[in-house]
Amino acid sequence: MSAQRVINALALPESTRVEQRVPKTLLNEQAATTAADRRTIKEGIEALWWLASLKPTNIGVPAFADNQREYLEIAVLHLTTRHIAAKGAKLSRLIELLHRAIPYPVLLLVQSETTLLSLAHKRWAQNEKDKMVLEEGYPHTTAIFDEANDDTPEAFLSDLSLANQPQTNLFTLYQGLLACLLALDAWRETGQYRSPRNIDRLPRQRQCLRQARELAEETKHLRKQAAKERQMARQVELNLQIKQLEAERAALLQQLSEES
Repeated sequence: MSAQRVINALALPESTRVEQRVPKTLLNEQAATTAADRRTIKEGIEALWWLASLKPTNIGVPAFADNQREYLEIAVLHLTTRHIAAKGAKLSRLIELLHRAIPYPVLLLVQSETTLLSLAHKRWAQNEKDKMVLEEGYPHTTAIFDEANDDTPEAFLSDLSLANQPQTNLFTLYQGLLACLLALDAWRETGQYRSPRNIDRLPRQRQCLRQARELAEETKHLRKQAAKERQMARQVELNLQIKQLEAERAALLQQLSEES
């Protein structure tokens, strides 16, 4: 049901619909380079559907090409996983393999224990002619709904609509979708949802988000240390470090809110 809510929110024109099942053999041929990857595909995928293709001819948004990348269309896919086999690192690897297997930038909807959306910018490979590879730091995957909570802001679902994305070309449209995911990520960190306004700030937003999450993990680790520490002087030292990290994280989250 939650996956269907995301599909409905995208509001894809009927002319874009493909609705074809993607065989696992195709993924093995295009992306699986090891036995472990082939096993991840075999055991992790319940079903994979190519829902739609967004092209200049069916959505009226021009293609994009420069010396780094070429976006001729955007593929919209829906993955249903086998819950037991696709979790944690295995799920992350499966998502990466799917992005690598499809020759176009992909909007991947994942139905697992949570409902996820994943995007990954692509660029030309430096040493292999006519081959596209994932840009460093991608895929970017965001949880939209989970089984415990269904409090995703309605404003996010509205922002996600295809009609609300930048229409300059397919690259800026894809950037707009990524901006929506970052806005939802920022909401989970700050408690405030802000509709994306400036896609030019995406690199800085992603950096702020990554640093804030790293600081949160570091703070969590120090709290565990402090709880076990018996020496008063060391406890004071750890608590001072925690306060410093919290202040740094608060500054990053404030910057993230201002950048959105």
